[in-house]
Amino acid sequence: LVDQIRQRLGIERAVSVAIVDTNPYFVSVEAPTQQDGPFEVRVEARMLDLLSADELEAVLAHELGHVWIFTHHPYLQTELLANQVAMRTVSRDALARVYEKVWRQGPKGDLVSFLGRADEP
Repeated sequence: LVDQIRQRLGIERAVSVAIVDTNPYFVSVEAPTQQDGPFEVRVEARMLDLLSADELEAVLAHELGHVWIFTHHPYLQTELLANQVAMRTVSRDALARVYEKVWRQGPKGDLVSFLGRADEP
């Protein structure tokens, strides 16, 4: 699934996935530790039980959005921009459902800040 999304976003760099016991962000991406090494998406194991298939795809698209930004505009990292990149391949609705689930587990944010207005392209 990561490779499919990576290809749809035109990301050439390799991306690996690790299922971890805990992650303070639930899901995150780590920059390569070596110059040509892969990025690593780290998914907290319990997230796999909380997410539907399209929500998992949305989460991975969001994290790969961060990879896309890093490889194109590394100083512009924001959640909004990562979601804008993700929405090239997944729906805003799927991302919104993910945020609602994540925010039940911790501090709540604002969907407009993270996804932009629903009526914007």
